[in-house]
Amino acid sequence: MTAAGKISLRDIDVIVSYREATEERRENLYAVLAHLDHTYTDYRLWLMEAAAAPRFDWQRLHDPKIRHVFVHHDGPFPKSMLYNTGVRLARSPVVCFHDADSIAQPQSLRGCVDALLDGDASDALCPYWNVINVTGELKQSFMETHDYARFASIDPQQLPADAGVLYSNANGGVVLFKRSEYIRVGGYNARLEGWGGEDDELLRRAGRMGVRWHSFTVPMFHLHHDSGSRDALIESIRDTENLRAPRAIETMSQEEVEALARELAAFFEPG
Repeated sequence: MTAAGKISLRDIDVIVSYREATEERRENLYAVLAHLDHTYTDYRLWLMEAAAAPRFDWQRLHDPKIRHVFVHHDGPFPKSMLYNTGVRLARSPVVCFHDADSIAQPQSLRGCVDALLDGDASDALCPYWNVINVTGELKQSFMETHDYARFASIDPQQLPADAGVLYSNANGGVVLFKRSEYIRVGGYNARLEGWGGEDDELLRRAGRMGVRWHSFTVPMFHLHHDSGSRDALIESIRDTENLRAPRAIETMSQEEVEALARELAAFFEPG
């Protein structure tokens, strides 16, 4: 796509968290980054990597929009901490959290940017409602072209053989926030490490704090890795803080929720 045909993201900051767990996840990351460069312009991308040693190869893409930030970390994947650190580095009034395996409908993503920069009806937006997992030849064709057009003709009610519903509705994957509101509610809870639960905990805490969080009613596409089902992930966090924390928000008093938000928001204070 020529520069003139790309969609402007109006100088926002896009934050991607990453750990190279498998070759499949690595190739998904490079495909997502190439798709963003193929589709959009006018954005900065913070690639936040945490591992025992850096694995991301900036030379592979040569994209000057990518800022690679490495954090040495030997424990469970600190997704929440990486996102929060990215917000500290960001300077745009709107930030976009973007998983390394997710592809949003381009016009919906731009619609979120416009609504948050120009409107006053939402504080956080997901550019999708349900999540469709793509694999096989369908995924491979996207990996080669990096073009959303490969998914545009898919009917969510009549999915092809290489596609299946991963989530009937969700609130992670790709999320855009007014930066000031994200900081006010404390951001992602960095006490929750690994994958699972952190998105729900933020959604519920933000809701209790008055954040107007809305979603577009179109699908988002997920590049397959590991499994086309999330049952194993849910089972893996059973009886852990990642599962208990979102539920706890529902039973906290308003004073307790606000105290937690203030405690978490201290991470963003200068100094």
